[in-house]
Amino acid sequence: MKDVDVIKQMRIEMALFLGEASLGSRRRNFFTSEHNLLEEDIIYDWCWKVCSYPIFPKKVVATMRALVVSIWVFINLVFFGMCGYMYLLWSQYWMYMEKQTETTTSTYDQQIYFYNRGYYPNDAAVITRSQNMSETKRTKHSAGRDNGTILIKNSKPRFPNLQPKEFELGTKKYRCWRNDSANDCDKKTSTFKEDLLKELRKVLTEESNVLKMTENPYNVRYEGERSNYMDRSPKEILCQLKKTPLKTLTRSDIAFHPVKDYIPKRGLFENKRFNSCAIVASAGALKDSNLGPLIDSHDLVLRFNHAPTKGFEKDVGRKTTIRVLNSQVVTKREFRFLTSDLYKNTTLVAWDPSNYTDSINQWLVKPEFNLFPNYMESRKRDLKSRFFLLNPKSVWDVWDFLQSNSLSRLRPNPPSSGFLGLRLLLPHCVFVDMFEYVPSTRVTKRCHYYDPEDNPACTFGVWHPLAAEKLLTYYINSADDKTVFQRGYVRIPGFKNFNC
Repeated sequence: MKDVDVIKQMRIEMALFLGEASLGSRRRNFFTSEHNLLEEDIIYDWCWKVCSYPIFPKKVVATMRALVVSIWVFINLVFFGMCGYMYLLWSQYWMYMEKQTETTTSTYDQQIYFYNRGYYPNDAAVITRSQNMSETKRTKHSAGRDNGTILIKNSKPRFPNLQPKEFELGTKKYRCWRNDSANDCDKKTSTFKEDLLKELRKVLTEESNVLKMTENPYNVRYEGERSNYMDRSPKEILCQLKKTPLKTLTRSDIAFHPVKDYIPKRGLFENKRFNSCAIVASAGALKDSNLGPLIDSHDLVLRFNHAPTKGFEKDVGRKTTIRVLNSQVVTKREFRFLTSDLYKNTTLVAWDPSNYTDSINQWLVKPEFNLFPNYMESRKRDLKSRFFLLNPKSVWDVWDFLQSNSLSRLRPNPPSSGFLGLRLLLPHCVFVDMFEYVPSTRVTKRCHYYDPEDNPACTFGVWHPLAAEKLLTYYINSADDKTVFQRGYVRIPGFKNFNC
């Protein structure tokens, strides 16, 4: 109670003092600075006594003040530090985007754009920043004009000390030569394999970036599970792929459309079996590969789009059993689909992507590229020709399969023709050899064996989920690493080899 009484007494005295000071100032006119300062000092002294005497000793108050100041300084440091870091990241990002926007699109970049979109960049009314992002995901930097080696670099801002080793295109240091010992060859193969798989995984991670997921032209809404393919055996994955349909259209699939009368009554290769099948990619790594005789030794050979054989027989062979075409090749005049001998006397399978949720009839009314007039004209000229169309819904079933075996989100675009071709052949072949689909030590900056233009995007993908496809294909392959990375092909067992 004594403390309370003391406080009350001090407050009374202070009130009286303040009253007298106020009255005195009116009577005596304290205009001098000395009197005013004296009055302020007295009032402050009284306030200090009243506020701190019984409850907060001076040492405690000082400690609390120091603590508050320290916390305030720490919060400000954290806040301004985060702001500075975010500014650094965004400034680097937009500097990169500005540089990419200003870069002149090369001839081959325009061809890639044409294949993926159906028109050239200069034909578009407006090329938005997001379109430029989707085309140019990776940059190439020459490591020396003498050896033609390119480094694939990640252009995102990062700390130099944490920068991983870059993947090299066009280098010969990983190839096995005649004077190499078996041990040296094994080391080269192992090093290349490690670098390649690391690069594919990096691309896959980059493609799952949430900023890129805003591009969804096919309205993909995947709601299934996502798992790591390495948690299951190759046999389990092949059995899942076997249960994933990829069918060609038959007349019974179409309710009403002018194209119905031209669609074959039966599906592709019904009741037909082949022992050995070859899928020949169009990769630049096939140049000077001398794989032609091996490719031609297969019972069935599948090629893509307008890839030629004439003049390249030594490297890619001369046999063509089936050719898979995207709808742009069938539609655009540049490819001379109706007049070129390249598409004659062989089985053709064309495909055009639909919206993810569209029915077949909806796709027939509104295809991405209207391939039906040329398809019907081709069939009119030769009703006995074997020309099939892929069921567009089953194309997305294959994409679902890929996504279900990847923890990373895939780009919501259809699978590549290469992976679709693999799924087409697996039910009909004892084994399928895919040449230069998974890159070998011959991997080069050159995109196509028949095209002199350079672009590493063909190897790692700019639009299709190529990185996911190639990682999965290598995992289910049964060939040894020397065959894959030195000779240049993977071997996938056909579905008939498994009881699923």
